[in-house]
Amino acid sequence: MKSSRFNVFVPLGNGSTVLFNTLYGSVSVLEEVERPAAVAILNSAQSGNQNEPLYKQLIAQKHLVADEINELAIVENRKRAGISDPNTLHVIVLPTLGCNFRCVYCYEDHRSSRMSPETTVALKKWLSVAIPLHKVVMLYWFGGEPLLQYDTVLSVSRHVKSVAEQCGTMPVLHITTNGYLLSTTRAKELTSSGIRDFQITVDGPARTHDRLRVLTSGRGTFKRVFENICMLATIDEQVKITLRINFNQTNLDSIPELMEMFPVSLRQQLRVVFEPIFGDCALSAVDNIVPDTLSDRLARYSETAAALGYDIVFGMSTVHPGKLVYCYAERESQYIVNCDGNIFKCSVCDFRPEQRVGYLGRDGVMHKDELGWQKWTGGNLFAPRCYSCAYLPLCMGGCRKMRMHTGSDKECALVATNTSYLLKQIAFGGLGEVFASGGESHMSVCKERL
Repeated sequence: MKSSRFNVFVPLGNGSTVLFNTLYGSVSVLEEVERPAAVAILNSAQSGNQNEPLYKQLIAQKHLVADEINELAIVENRKRAGISDPNTLHVIVLPTLGCNFRCVYCYEDHRSSRMSPETTVALKKWLSVAIPLHKVVMLYWFGGEPLLQYDTVLSVSRHVKSVAEQCGTMPVLHITTNGYLLSTTRAKELTSSGIRDFQITVDGPARTHDRLRVLTSGRGTFKRVFENICMLATIDEQVKITLRINFNQTNLDSIPELMEMFPVSLRQQLRVVFEPIFGDCALSAVDNIVPDTLSDRLARYSETAAALGYDIVFGMSTVHPGKLVYCYAERESQYIVNCDGNIFKCSVCDFRPEQRVGYLGRDGVMHKDELGWQKWTGGNLFAPRCYSCAYLPLCMGGCRKMRMHTGSDKECALVATNTSYLLKQIAFGGLGEVFASGGESHMSVCKERL
């Protein structure tokens, strides 16, 4: 037997220690007196200890593994499986790059644009051929503000739902919208077309949201967005709405007030996600909030959201073993279809023609730039330094775009989003906070095993 290369010891500050395995997801809580024995067993892994209960439990939890097991090969095979996965077709469609908002932190260049009828027809033709080749089709609407092209969204969504139902493929439809252009009629039409998964951003109560998320005229948007979220959740109990809360130093402390505002009866349909604002240093959460404060606030707000009845995505639900790829952009069967028919892999870009990795022909045939495509799906699975990182199974190599742009292996390639920020904090020693805030019930079960 040998010690797993993905074991991590996490002191909890009360004398006990969490032993976490990032590959298998096993969690064990060691009392203060147990840690030296566990360390000795893992360091020696001698068969002479095999009759000890602790030794047996370390094997059961896969902190000790058989000598012939190649754990790096397991991780590599997971990554390859994620890249080549033939089961799911993931299509992100941008019907327009234009937007009716001018959020102060937005990185997008809102050019006046719209998907033409010809491109819409070509998209439908391609989907008619592609959908039957997969078990699941995921259609995500993005932008710009996709509801500026409402008829396109509705028409293509209905088409995807119809084709999927005819061939036995499961349709999963989602839209990321600022929520301003929703109405009762539109909400009913969108949900009947199969879209029951929405993401809408609310950056705190009116006094903070209306400073960050404004119309092109400069007017605030909170009241209408808030009312539309409540309306949407009310008309269909199957609707799930992700409340994305973008934060920095200007609105971080207002988040609890926002969570108190939504009706209790709707909260089970609302999933809360906290995302740090990144980019310009004056607005960046990471540049203006010290890591300890940021971690503390996110942990406390997550607990508050859960206590108030919200679905919460943070902590142990974010840090999960079994991840296949860091980002959807690495998957072979993932496409971003821009309004002009050009194909991209990453949604964090300005969608210039020279950045495309393919295009959709008028006849509905997808043409790939193989060299550009391989930059996203081929080449090295991980950067060299990743192979010595105990947290590799949690992030699966970080952001490929960052690796391509920097061309450097000197820094961790995680970017400033909720999940990756958390992972980076973990990699630099912050795993204890995750367990303290999000993993207590999981740990208590595992503690009994020891």
